[in-house]
Amino acid sequence: MPLESILERILAEAVAQQEKIIQEALTQAEKVMQEARQSADILYQDILQKAKADSLSQKQMCIVNARLGHKRNILEAKQELIESVFKKTKSTLKEVAIKKQLVFADKVSEAAADIDFYLGRLRQDYESEIARILFK
Repeated sequence: MPLESILERILAEAVAQQEKIIQEALTQAEKVMQEARQSADILYQDILQKAKADSLSQKQMCIVNARLGHKRNILEAKQELIESVFKKTKSTLKEVAIKKQLVFADKVSEAAADIDFYLGRLRQDYESEIARILFK
């Protein structure tokens, strides 16, 4: 066997080996790419699910805050109405000029009554009843 045929044979084997290595590398590269695509898809789905959950949570929070704000506004309006009832009562009581009797051991005298004191007592006793009447 001449030297040239040996070289040709070695070269042919090297080329065949090279093609085999390239083919294996391409196969492995394709496998790695598929795994990367699958991992990326799983990661994408996880991120998407978390984003959906977060947006739903924020939506619910906005709804709850809006409802609470609405209820707070209604309660404030009701409280203002109750306040106006007691202001009207106070102005009426001032017109009547309530007097109280002071009884001492030797005499009885009259003095102007503290309207705010009586309104405070009235408010404690009747605020819930006024609210019930106003807001049936």
